[in-house]
Amino acid sequence: MSELFCSKVISEIIPSFRAIIANKLLEKGMTQKEVSKLLGITQPAISQYKSGLRGLVTDNMLKNKKFMEYLNNVTESVYNNSLDINLKTCEICKATRKFEVIKESDIKKFLCLLQIAGSN
Repeated sequence: MSELFCSKVISEIIPSFRAIIANKLLEKGMTQKEVSKLLGITQPAISQYKSGLRGLVTDNMLKNKKFMEYLNNVTESVYNNSLDINLKTCEICKATRKFEVIKESDIKKFLCLLQIAGSN
């Protein structure tokens, strides 16, 4: 049975996404506690993101200009307290695919609920 792409996004992409956003918010002068509140996660998780112990950020993400532009927009929305990234899993999944953060050949190994449901 094939694995759902959603599970890969939740286990690998979202933590990486959070790590980048957390570090960007910290760079804006926010405290770890403030960032944790905005992202809906614990302060120790923010500390682990900051130190690189959690949320492996790949070069594919950092070097992908379109993905980083998308991520910068998400960061600004989170910073302005107008976006809960925990409610955007499908959107993040679509962006990951659209901006080819993961190779298409690797993505094809997974099932996508959106494709199964017919909404690409």
